[in-house]
Amino acid sequence: MTFNIPSSTPGMFTPAAPVQWDGMSLDDALSRNPNPEHFVQILLDQQRHPNMLKELNYHSPTLATKLKHAGAISIENAATIWRQEMQKNTMSSTLSQTMKLQQEQEMERRLRTNPMDIDANAYFGEKIKKQNVEDSYRQMMEEFPESMGRVLMLYVDAEVNGYYIQAFVDSGAQSTIMSSKCAEQCGLSHLIDTRFEGVAVGVGTGKILGRIHMAQMKIKDQFFPCTITVMDSEKGLGDKNMDFLLGLDMLKRFHCNIDLQRNVLVFSVGSDKMETPFLHEKDLAETKGGTKGFDADKSNMEIEKMREDREDSK
Repeated sequence: MTFNIPSSTPGMFTPAAPVQWDGMSLDDALSRNPNPEHFVQILLDQQRHPNMLKELNYHSPTLATKLKHAGAISIENAATIWRQEMQKNTMSSTLSQTMKLQQEQEMERRLRTNPMDIDANAYFGEKIKKQNVEDSYRQMMEEFPESMGRVLMLYVDAEVNGYYIQAFVDSGAQSTIMSSKCAEQCGLSHLIDTRFEGVAVGVGTGKILGRIHMAQMKIKDQFFPCTITVMDSEKGLGDKNMDFLLGLDMLKRFHCNIDLQRNVLVFSVGSDKMETPFLHEKDLAETKGGTKGFDADKSNMEIEKMREDREDSK
């Protein structure tokens, strides 16, 4: 992403303190604070502007990481990095803005000459569309910044035939599904009825090896008999890290309630209710969207390497 960064010129009025207000967007902070030290003060003020660094990270994670690490040392260090970014982008930004202005002036001239000009109408139609998208993005960042984060899928702790698993709760799956690898680990492979083999068709296709008619699934201290469709680990579930899907058949059989307000899955056991919590990010491996075992430094180094390789290839 190339930012439209205002450059500081001799005689230009520079406020003695950062210009800021609650709910300020990244673009506002950029346009109102040409002084690098003022801008990074606002950017790194997580208490007053908790979403600004997240917005920069969405557009440029490498730059956001550099500024965050430099800011931990001093504002001056972060300002130096931002000043270098300003200098690098000023020329390309100026050239880009000049070309855009020339193109818009040409389209305006064509539209005045011929109001039915197809290319000119398409140009301004696209401009209006982009502005609507940008307005929607700004509103989202101000009112629902959490939508920029990842949505954690729903998992619960369970045991199948005495083997611990993390069951993915999937109300969109018609049947409860297990990978052939998981069936082998749970000691259930010998119970697969191959008369029910076939092909599953949905978003993709997968090979069904058969069905286990009765297996014991334990959640907390309660046992639930379940029927399991076994899919080929290589040609079955779309995600090879998804070993076990608790499907709609089981959810309906036990009148389950997915309670997102309390973050629990509720089962009806006779006249009683039994509930189990959905797992948090810290409990799930990276392959399941969690942070268990996540190495932030390693991940940042990988991102930096990708960025450098991309710059070198240009």
